[in-house]
Amino acid sequence: MKTGKPYTKLGLVIAACLALGAFATRGLGQAVKDVDETTNEVVKLSPFVVQNEIEDGYRSEQTLVGSRTAKSLMDVPASLSIINRQQIDDLNAVEVHEVLQFGTAGVTQNQTINDDVNIRGFRTVQSLRNGVTKTSFKRNPMYDVERIEVIKGPGAMLLGNNSFLGGGVNFVSMKPTHTPSGNVQLTIGEDSYARLAANVMGPLFENSSATVDYRVTLGGLTGDKERDIEEEDQIFVGAGLAMYFGDNTSVLVNAYYFRDDGYFYWEDFLDYSSLGGTTAAPKPAVLNPNSGKSFSPGRGEDAMWSNQDSFVDVTFLTKLTDAANLRLYYFGGNLVDRRRHVRGIRIEPDNYTLARQDIPLMIDNYTNNIQGDLTHKLEGSAFTLDTTIGFDWSSNFQRQDLSVNDPGSIDTRNPDFSGDAAYFAQPRNGAGLPNTNQAGNTNRNFSYYFQENLSLLKDKLILVGGLRWFEPGGTNTNYITGAITPRPDEGFRTHKYGIVVKPIPAVSIYYTDAENAFPQSGTTDRFQANDGLGKPLDTQDGTLEEFGIKIDYEFTDSITGYGSLVFYDMSLTNVRTFGPLPEATNPGDNGIIQSPGDMADGWELEYGLRIKGDAGIFDLLGTYAEGTSETAGAVNVPAQDFVPKKISLMGKYEWTGGPLKGFVLGATYFDQDKKRNSTWTIDFPATYNVFARYAWDDHWSVQLNLNNLTDERYIVAIAANGLVQTEPGFDAKLAVKYKW
Repeated sequence: MKTGKPYTKLGLVIAACLALGAFATRGLGQAVKDVDETTNEVVKLSPFVVQNEIEDGYRSEQTLVGSRTAKSLMDVPASLSIINRQQIDDLNAVEVHEVLQFGTAGVTQNQTINDDVNIRGFRTVQSLRNGVTKTSFKRNPMYDVERIEVIKGPGAMLLGNNSFLGGGVNFVSMKPTHTPSGNVQLTIGEDSYARLAANVMGPLFENSSATVDYRVTLGGLTGDKERDIEEEDQIFVGAGLAMYFGDNTSVLVNAYYFRDDGYFYWEDFLDYSSLGGTTAAPKPAVLNPNSGKSFSPGRGEDAMWSNQDSFVDVTFLTKLTDAANLRLYYFGGNLVDRRRHVRGIRIEPDNYTLARQDIPLMIDNYTNNIQGDLTHKLEGSAFTLDTTIGFDWSSNFQRQDLSVNDPGSIDTRNPDFSGDAAYFAQPRNGAGLPNTNQAGNTNRNFSYYFQENLSLLKDKLILVGGLRWFEPGGTNTNYITGAITPRPDEGFRTHKYGIVVKPIPAVSIYYTDAENAFPQSGTTDRFQANDGLGKPLDTQDGTLEEFGIKIDYEFTDSITGYGSLVFYDMSLTNVRTFGPLPEATNPGDNGIIQSPGDMADGWELEYGLRIKGDAGIFDLLGTYAEGTSETAGAVNVPAQDFVPKKISLMGKYEWTGGPLKGFVLGATYFDQDKKRNSTWTIDFPATYNVFARYAWDDHWSVQLNLNNLTDERYIVAIAANGLVQTEPGFDAKLAVKYKW
């Protein structure tokens, strides 16, 4: 569905939004300012701002990612999980996988080197930062992260990004506060590990017409690892500004520069006995006995991975009338990624000779994103109608140059790298000579949407509906041949509908229906492979139907329970596969066909409990997920990396009185079923963590985290039989924190 040039529409929408903003000339009630904790002044907040919540264990009440405006979790017809700062601090988490294990059901880990996750059987490679997609090939930094939000299901309507099919993971930056505060934490561990993180915030400027609050974040990480080829090396500098003009307008700014020169990659390899499986009959993956915790496929001085990541986002908020609010948003990102991977690729039949590759690689990625949203609230005696209209425009350029060279095999029984010095001293493709592959793409997208929330019967019945139209475009470039080809530019529409019923305020029952759409070019085959005589490939639909029950109930003054039970059915239709042709020239001939699709269904349980007593507070957080999946074009073959069952528990007790006041003791448990990874099955064993903290003098605390107590070393991902990722086993961290 095409409706004109996206740039023309972008200009018109921006002009209209700026014209509306010009009418915001006087205050009509405070729209955006925080609660001033020094005066306890209660102020009204913008619908685009999540209100600062008083810490209540692992429980959170509001989200932005569910609808672009701040909503109670109970009012959103979607499965949402929020991992707040308390949970991040208790786990002393420095990467997102450490908290996703315990904070959300149905989300599992695909890799160790980045934030690649699997949500309900569908892969989510990229994460979001403050609601906008952010490219990263390493783990996203968490020095300035206030909370992590996970929304499940097709995200095209809500997120403005059609690629989020299974769901999205959103990192939310810390917002500056008007009350001066700060903290500094030093964490140390084995192998010279040391991580420093510091956040300072407070008022920068204030007069009768303007207030400016600031945040400064500094961080760094250094450390060796057991493998000679691996190391930790990070520097982080971040900042935030919250500028309030009068009673109705604000500008919020976040930015950071993150340099990560640490090296960690696919360093392990399989036992030869693991080979020979198929997609329909995978074999259990077994680590080679020579693939130990200290094994390296090459020397540390020959491998490198320098990654420089910078971003800035600016949010303009203003209250136009008592009923209308405007949000304008800009996001800019710049990623410069330089690597030279020395890696294994194939284990030979003797089970000890490892064929290797030398891969110089460079990636440049630049992203710009502009959003505009206008909300209007119409209140009647019997209903409330919240209307949101808006647009997203994004432009992303990425160039990747690489070469694959052969440095020779090694004997993994006793690795000898004496020949590597001469090899790496010579110019190679991509390292002194031009890369053999040089390609880039420019991906542009414009979309616009509206969403209606109709509340009836004093918010006991909420109807939600939204549509978004996409206008994609861009080019692919081969820098060796100079060939430039256009990217698909077919317009399409997506939707999200839902209904919420709240028989009592503490219980909500919801149903939702959502979709993503993926137009395809090309045709199927008809008589023989590659004849292209079949029907055109149909548009793929990523669909979700979901039914859920949410509870947030205060049983007594001291006992609170919360959680959700969700049933889902998801699919991706018209998947391009290779199978029997409808009019094959010879019986059994295969070619390009379209299968019914990838499918997954199941149920998820997330629950929490907080019990307050005279001597302390007990918090419990649990998840359980169970489901089935099927791969396109195959019968009874589960989807890649889909986990049929996952269970986790996280609990702690904090002494608030008596002789143990200030102590916290907690533990976690995590386990998941086997998953299919290509032609292998991977078994994640049960793991156990414990943590303890002692806080004193209202300022100081010391914390010990002991992770993977049973020292289980297990496979996470397999790219080839000589290219495997593992979790290394037991890990201990000691942290000292000072706050004010």
